[in-house]
Amino acid sequence: MHPFSILTLGIFVAGYITARWDLVTRLYELAIFAWENGVVTRAAKAFAALSVLFLSICAPTVFLARKETNLVRPIATSEAADNG
Repeated sequence: MHPFSILTLGIFVAGYITARWDLVTRLYELAIFAWENGVVTRAAKAFAALSVLFLSICAPTVFLARKETNLVRPIATSEAADNG
């Protein structure tokens, strides 16, 4: 490789490593900040509350839909052939 290309590649790699390291350290600091301020606990409580709300709405709907679909009389194949 040309010396200029090696220097350019070296600068690029150094910048890339520096940027990645900065990103990792910021993510680590953010995780510590969130843990110290109770963000994790509040998020877990909110997730649990939303799950209960979702199940309280969807579970009865599923049971009702199952009940309603069982009330419908299935069409026999001979009746379908006569009508069609």
